[in-house]
Amino acid sequence: MHDVIEAGTPHRRRWIGIAVLVGVLAVPAAGLLISRNPDEPPGPARPDMALSGTPRPSTYQYENTPNLLRAEPRREGEEEAIDVVFPDGTEAEVRYPARLQLGRKGSRPTQGAWSEAPALRFRKLYAPLGGRPPNGRRIRGLTSNVSLWTFPSGQSLIYEFGDWRIALLDRPDPLTFEQRMEWARALRGRVTPGGYLVLSASKPVHLSGPGDRLGGEPAGPGLLFGGGLSQMVSLVLTKNCPRNGGIPPEVRQNGRGADGTCKGDVFVSAAGEAPFVKSALKGIKVKLRQ
Repeated sequence: MHDVIEAGTPHRRRWIGIAVLVGVLAVPAAGLLISRNPDEPPGPARPDMALSGTPRPSTYQYENTPNLLRAEPRREGEEEAIDVVFPDGTEAEVRYPARLQLGRKGSRPTQGAWSEAPALRFRKLYAPLGGRPPNGRRIRGLTSNVSLWTFPSGQSLIYEFGDWRIALLDRPDPLTFEQRMEWARALRGRVTPGGYLVLSASKPVHLSGPGDRLGGEPAGPGLLFGGGLSQMVSLVLTKNCPRNGGIPPEVRQNGRGADGTCKGDVFVSAAGEAPFVKSALKGIKVKLRQ
């Protein structure tokens, strides 16, 4: 029986040998593929690259974070009310027609900032949906919670404060590396018990206050509800509102009709379908707490 099997299967033995050889060669190759995770964050930069040169951009992914806060509203008849905190720490109660669903849309902080001499530089701080602007690539870390990214629209500093991700789009006139390090170290953030982000800064960086206009745009502390191509509402703290108020660029660029109005020391603007905008401007009430 043994001789018959050996004599009758030379081709079979040849194919078995080839299969075994392929399997042996495939094991280390598979090990290399398995050990290489394309989504794994890059390791720390080499010391000689930390302060000079421009390393090649690397792919990087934050954990999935919506980067907005959905507040639980209180229903009062046809209205809802939520308690909010602006990024300068100002607390307020926001009332609105329930159909606007601001609590469900969620809010994100926005605020302007500027740096001192030798050159005055204005930058807008905002919380991008999803944690960072789309189509970005990480270049390097600057501090333990700040990294430099490149996007089709330019380079950005991305700050991490708890679950919040705050972007600073570095344009026009990009900062030098030393200035970027100053901005990275100077800006701080704390998260309130309710989940809102409050920002602070030290020299040479300053945060804009209520009613400030920097670069020709309203730059006071604000909250942005909704986003993307959906309905959007913006609340910006604005002293002397009739003179200093204006629709923020992020609302104007929504791609839909936008309008705004003053409600005391708050400029309220909205974008979306005409009935939504009209209801928002008429029905939103903001009560600031001292």
